[in-house]
Amino acid sequence: MPSQRRAKAMSLLVVLAIIVTLYMTSSARQTRTSDFYTKTQEALQVKEYEQAAKQRDADDVGSRLKAAEAAAKKAAEEKGQKYFDSVQGNEKSVAGRVMINQEDGGKKPLQGVATFGGRTRDREAAKNDHETPEEHQVEVELNDILKKSPIIIFSKTFCPHSKQAKHILLDLYNIVPKPYVVELDEHTLGPQLQATLTESTGRRTVPNILVMGKSIGGGDEIVDLHQSGQLDDKLKSLGGARIVEVSLKDSKSNTEMRRRRA
Repeated sequence: MPSQRRAKAMSLLVVLAIIVTLYMTSSARQTRTSDFYTKTQEALQVKEYEQAAKQRDADDVGSRLKAAEAAAKKAAEEKGQKYFDSVQGNEKSVAGRVMINQEDGGKKPLQGVATFGGRTRDREAAKNDHETPEEHQVEVELNDILKKSPIIIFSKTFCPHSKQAKHILLDLYNIVPKPYVVELDEHTLGPQLQATLTESTGRRTVPNILVMGKSIGGGDEIVDLHQSGQLDDKLKSLGGARIVEVSLKDSKSNTEMRRRRA
């Protein structure tokens, strides 16, 4: 009898196992075909697709940025090389501006850095895109003036400080080449030249004494340099080989200057 009971129990367990298996299989099929399951799967798929698309976009942006950086670097290197090549055979004018040889054999100022009065500035950057004929005329005239002599005295005939500076530089000293004087109140472009000098040297009054295109000041500065016995050294150091001689005309004054220096 016990063996029959065990056989029935085993049969019952087998039947239960079959029923449970069929139920689970049926439930799984129903779950996969339900709206909730379907929508959940679709949402997961959409999210995965969006993430993949974002990753692709990020990769594309990174590639474009790298390409743009490489192109910018190459362009900068090419521009720098062109500038370097153009400067190799350059000449300097008396105003300290770099001159570039043109293809037609002429020369033009190198637009960019020029030094006046100890200040470095970019003249071209300060100009408008379209230079007026008057501005061009003033620029040409100023360049012509600066070629007259290593030392330029911008003056006005009625100015006492200008008279004093001219007296010291022209009457008390032998300077070779002789300083060139521009009387702004008599020059046809006087106001425009003075405005340009104000912009370039930072000095709006006269006299304005330029040595090799660099302003060394006005009347007070010339008087101080003369009285301290430093004027000749100042002019020689700034003028270099362009200034052949700077010496006092009066031998007594020469002796006095040497005594002061000692």
